[in-house]
Amino acid sequence: MEGFKKSFINASQLPLVIQPARTYSKADFFQLLASQQKVLKEHITKYGGILLRGFPIESADDFSDSLRHLGIGKFVDYIGGDSPRNKVNGEVYTSTEAPPSIKIPLHNELSFVKYYPNHISFFCQIPPKEKGETIIADARKVLEEIDPAVKQRFVNNGLRYVSCYFYKSKLMDVLNKLQPSHKSWIQVFETDAKADVEKKCREHDFDFKWAKNDWLQISQVRPAVMSHPETGEKVWFNQAHLYDFSPKLLGLWRYIGAKVFYCRPHTKLHQIFYADNTPIPRSDLYHVMDVLDKQTIAFSWQKGDLLVLDNVLSMHGRAVFEGKRRILTAMTSKQ
Repeated sequence: MEGFKKSFINASQLPLVIQPARTYSKADFFQLLASQQKVLKEHITKYGGILLRGFPIESADDFSDSLRHLGIGKFVDYIGGDSPRNKVNGEVYTSTEAPPSIKIPLHNELSFVKYYPNHISFFCQIPPKEKGETIIADARKVLEEIDPAVKQRFVNNGLRYVSCYFYKSKLMDVLNKLQPSHKSWIQVFETDAKADVEKKCREHDFDFKWAKNDWLQISQVRPAVMSHPETGEKVWFNQAHLYDFSPKLLGLWRYIGAKVFYCRPHTKLHQIFYADNTPIPRSDLYHVMDVLDKQTIAFSWQKGDLLVLDNVLSMHGRAVFEGKRRILTAMTSKQ
């Protein structure tokens, strides 16, 4: 591969690390990406992701320009997603604004919606002082490690994701200032018009209903396992474990707080069921979390790193951290 040096930082060979063979100007780097699109895309599909390290990427605009020259698809908005994040420019977001003491477990981005992004990319603008890795895992290996009985229950029954979002609430505003956690439907759908929300729900195959005080409940039925659209490889592709607000996910005190605060049905941020609305055994969800922990890959961020993941083949999350951290993200789709 002309202009690049390849290596790995772990035995899992995820991600493939790509570094410059010489010093590049920004314009030369963009030209190099465009000229090597085919082979870079092949590496992303083979390994699940690539890490571009040591190239002249400094800003959110450099980040989005790099992805354009890489040619992995059109940028997509975070419609339907509820991780607390801010929009930086037209296509780039902060990765998450969740408090640094909260671990974000592994998941495939927007796996609970029909039109998920094919790729998700991350750019390290400010590396954290300590920890704060964007953890990753190979979804093919995760599927292999799931207990066959648990896997079969998930596959046979399918999943129903249920979420509730508020309209305007001083109480929720205060809560989110103390700890960003629960988005309004204005933020989730990037509009304050109910008619536009309903239109976007229909476009994305969301079931929806309006509740007291203009709260919105949406739900989607999705598979737990899917085949990669190009390679046909089977992967674990869901985030059911993130929709069960359990002690294992939140920690005991946050779990108690969530039980007290979200005591009314129409205010519960997340719930997960089988597709027919029957409960999923928490023991099965805990088993999935244990497998994800076992399969977790972590590496330290360096300033200017650009990580491109195939969103079907690879899962991602975030470790706890200390100090200032600024990781940006963008999603792209071939659809």
